[in-house]
This record gives sequence, C-alpha cells and structure tokens, in this order.
Amino acid sequence: MLIFKRPILLRPLLALAFASVFWAPISAANEATKEDKVKAAIVFKLTKFITWPAKKQTLALCVIGSGGINSELAKINHKFSMGRRISVTHKAPAAPLDKLCDMVYVHNINNIDVATVLKKLQKKPVLTISDNDDFAFQGGIIELFRTGSKIRFAISKGSTRNAGLSISPQLMKLAKIVD
Repeated sequence: MLIFKRPILLRPLLALAFASVFWAPISAANEATKEDKVKAAIVFKLTKFITWPAKKQTLALCVIGSGGINSELAKINHKFSMGRRISVTHKAPAAPLDKLCDMVYVHNINNIDVATVLKKLQKKPVLTISDNDDFAFQGGIIELFRTGSKIRFAISKGSTRNAGLSISPQLMKLAKIVD
C-alpha cells in the first residue's frame, strides 16, 4: 500500500513544479525594472509642471495596458502633487477616459488601441503619456524614450495645445519638442 500512496503524494508537487516553469516567464514580464521605476518617477514629476484648465483636488491617472510599470505607477497612488492627490486606476481602452481621467498612461497595447485612445481624447484636457515608439508623433502629448542609459521625453506642442493644457517652460527646455 505504501508504494501506491507515494505517487499520489508526488502528483501535487509535480503539478506545482510544472506550473512554476510556465508561470515564471509571465511573472518576470510583469516585474518592475529600474527603467519602470524611473518612468514612474518621471510621470509623478511631470504633474508638477502641467496646468489643467480646471483646478481639481484630485488628479486621476488612468493606466492602460500591462507590464511592470503598472506596479510602479500604483506606488504614486494617494501621493500629493502641487496640493492635489493623485488617484491611480487601471482602465480598458474602451472606458470613457475623457470623463474619468486627467492623465492617461498607455503601455504595452497594440497600435490600433493606441490610436483609438488618442482619437477619443483628442481636444480633451487629458495628459497622455506613453513609452510606445512614436507616441508623440501619433498625437500623444508626452513620449518617454530611452537614449543610451537615460530616459528622456518628447512633448508634442500641437497635442498639448489641442488638449488645452499648459506645460511649464522649464519642462519644455528639457524635452525634445515634436510638432
């Protein structure tokens, strides 16, 4: 009888070991990197240099997409910037972003969804930020990009103007300007 019980006890352990092999890459892809931490810090700092047309007590940051940066952006939830509390939530691209968000961070979604989000937010006072390639050229306001070991950002003056947002001249001096 002892011989028959041993394989039964090993099954759960084998199943756990088997599952961990397949789950490891998924969890590793969603772990925050140093680059994600820097990008989240930049997003937080950006809020100090942007003026929205209507002064609100809370700045709603909506995150669209998945990845390690989501956990880093969640860390700025309930922090204060220029006297306003930041609220971070995850949204789907189809959500009414113009009514729910003051800022939208787009990450790891396909170009069709990016275009849908940007079209929906066109001429709305919502700051759009992404680390997707060519985001500022597609109509996004701020694009985060890597140059060597540094994270830099590009700002689209046209998209900023269309959104009715005002960006501090100090921040504009630090950015690559896209129009």
